Amino acid sequence: MSILKLKNKWDVPSQSLPIIFIGAGGIIRNAHIPAYNKLNLNIDGVYDLNSETAQSLSKDFNISNVYDNLDDALNNKDVVFDIAVPADQLLPIVKQLPLNSYALLQKPMGSNVQEAEEILKACRERNITAALNFQLRYSPMMLCLKDAIDKNLLGKIVDIEFHYSYFLPWHLWPFLEEIDRVEIPYNSIHLFDLIRSLFGMPEGVFAYSNTHPKYPNLSDTKTTAILKYRKDLRCALSLNHCYQFGDKNQNANLKVEGTDGVAFITLGSTLNYPNFEKDKFEIKTKDSDWQEIELGGNWFPEAFEGTMSNLQRYIFKDDDILETSVEDTIDTMRLIDALMKSQNNFLKIQTS
Repeated sequence: MSILKLKNKWDVPSQSLPIIFIGAGGIIRNAHIPAYNKLNLNIDGVYDLNSETAQSLSKDFNISNVYDNLDDALNNKDVVFDIAVPADQLLPIVKQLPLNSYALLQKPMGSNVQEAEEILKACRERNITAALNFQLRYSPMMLCLKDAIDKNLLGKIVDIEFHYSYFLPWHLWPFLEEIDRVEIPYNSIHLFDLIRSLFGMPEGVFAYSNTHPKYPNLSDTKTTAILKYRKDLRCALSLNHCYQFGDKNQNANLKVEGTDGVAFITLGSTLNYPNFEKDKFEIKTKDSDWQEIELGGNWFPEAFEGTMSNLQRYIFKDDDILETSVEDTIDTMRLIDALMKSQNNFLKIQTS
């Protein structure tokens, strides 16, 4: 049996601009910096509303410049602003970015689709080259999936199914308790963005998100969703982030089934967060039995290499397409908006 070779890594930049962090939270410390260090990128500065947080990050990672205010941080040319702040803070910052600048924005693209449209407008008016950090697309496992689909190894796609049943430590993000919708726009948005990027915008959607009694201050923590494509393609997601019974029977899987093959992906990076387990990509085609493809990395932190690599390579014209540009990912926000609005459209059962 021949061993399949699938692309599992984004090409690295041949040249790059320095990076300035706007926001110095856990995702910067635990994912962005480890990824950028692997690429030998220059992290030049950091700003955070909490100056102690910024100073701590600077000390721990030898970042040269710590800015006392946002204006000073944004008063830089020929840099990439890596903006990792809560969604409701994103639009005001984007409106202050220098003309003709470059930015990587944390998802979601604003608090709602209206803010996303305003962010897109601001980027157009100020000629800002901006991408959203939908890094799941760039994870080794999903790059393998895209390559398998592009090579037609699975044939015509007929079934797409995400299944999550694991525990997510929600307490790590206390700001989520102040938000009226959590699970879809802040967590599973990655999954919906991935599906849209691979299979296009669905014709219609339905979703319902549930609460959990152990998390009374969170608006929702679980979701069931159906995306309507053509009649012979089923797309369903069953997402439970509150499974609290240990490792046994927890799971985080994606199955993509075609007429000629099937890919089965284990999203190990979501299990036992933030310690992470190993991601896994398995595939069976009409010409080969099941085999596991060597990934060479996980969603965390390797996927974060991809988002920044694509942006840097696009700036220097090594990549023709900015995969997660604001022009592209506005459609993810439109999809998320439709999913959340669909929750009001249940048909009531008539009883006698």
